[in-house]
Amino acid sequence: MTAARFPSLVPDCGGLIHTIAFALPTAFFTDGSDREDVSPLIPLGNLLSALPREIIAVIVIDRACIPSARHWLGGLAITCVTELLALDANGNIAHPWIQDVFHVRAGSDGATTELVSARGNPCADALANRFGLATAAADILLDGGNQLVGLDFRLVGHSSLQGGGTGGRPAGHLQQRQRIQALDGRTLYSFGYRPEDLGASAAPAGLSPVKSPPSTMPGGKMHQCGFHVDQFVSVTGLRRDDRPLLLVADPMTHGGCSARAVSDLKQKLDASVLSLIRQGFAIARNPIPVSPAIDSNKCIPRLYNNVILENVARPGQIQPFVWLPHFGDRETLEWFDEENRKIWKGLGFDSIGVAGWSHLASRNGALRCATKVMRRAPASVPPL
Repeated sequence: MTAARFPSLVPDCGGLIHTIAFALPTAFFTDGSDREDVSPLIPLGNLLSALPREIIAVIVIDRACIPSARHWLGGLAITCVTELLALDANGNIAHPWIQDVFHVRAGSDGATTELVSARGNPCADALANRFGLATAAADILLDGGNQLVGLDFRLVGHSSLQGGGTGGRPAGHLQQRQRIQALDGRTLYSFGYRPEDLGASAAPAGLSPVKSPPSTMPGGKMHQCGFHVDQFVSVTGLRRDDRPLLLVADPMTHGGCSARAVSDLKQKLDASVLSLIRQGFAIARNPIPVSPAIDSNKCIPRLYNNVILENVARPGQIQPFVWLPHFGDRETLEWFDEENRKIWKGLGFDSIGVAGWSHLASRNGALRCATKVMRRAPASVPPL
């Protein structure tokens, strides 16, 4: 695995987060915003309240939402610095998943230099204007949710590498990979599975069951589990046995959901683990439930892997922070909340559970999806 050339994409691990961005649609303030049975503002407010005072949180909103957003922020116990950034009259926030909207590049000192997005993206343009950043039009539309950026690697969902990314035009597989590679100099790896691996089991502790050298691109026919890699995989910024350590979800049935559907998801994720091991990663597993959503009643996985983290302890802290979504405040999922906190604690993190993500579970997103780290300090992390 090779280090990135600069400017390069801001990683999902490493140094302390300096600036983070949110995007809140008008509907969050107008469609039943005074109801507490299902309100997407609850988890977002809880996350803002959980951020340390040193972090700057910029919240992009539609201009018509300024009074409502100010009122909402005024009722939260926030210690971090917050700023509302309103789009111009022609702008519109379509959804809260800002992770998918643009990519952030930074120099070797960690200072953000450039935002990469589809041409004319109002959210990216507003943030670029606010911070005096350059903008670049992407040759390819790669959802941020289908890419995880480590210190010296990128893990991209197989569907995007095949030209199946959201909103993207069909392209030859080689051309598609070249365009994605051009975004950043880190070595590119694939998240997917081979159909012949379904039903197989991976070696414990992420040790490779094969003796051949690791490969960055698995051979043969591949499929992707889920539509975004950050649904089921977390980077940790750590190394185990000189391999980058990933945390991969291990699904369990809950609340009367079909055991067959959960078994299918588990087989696909187990097969995906085998592929990741072959590519040179170490793997740890974390339990996630597949449970009925509180609004739609559809059986869907809870995205405990959808996290943000730092690998450096903040002043006055012993361990670095990881913020992870929790669901036990509205659902009988307290055991999963606790087990996932324990796993991160065992990896050396101070795990901060952020409650309320049941309110957004049916929209197939969680904490990482709803945020974009705009700037973080560079850092190198020792082996685990």
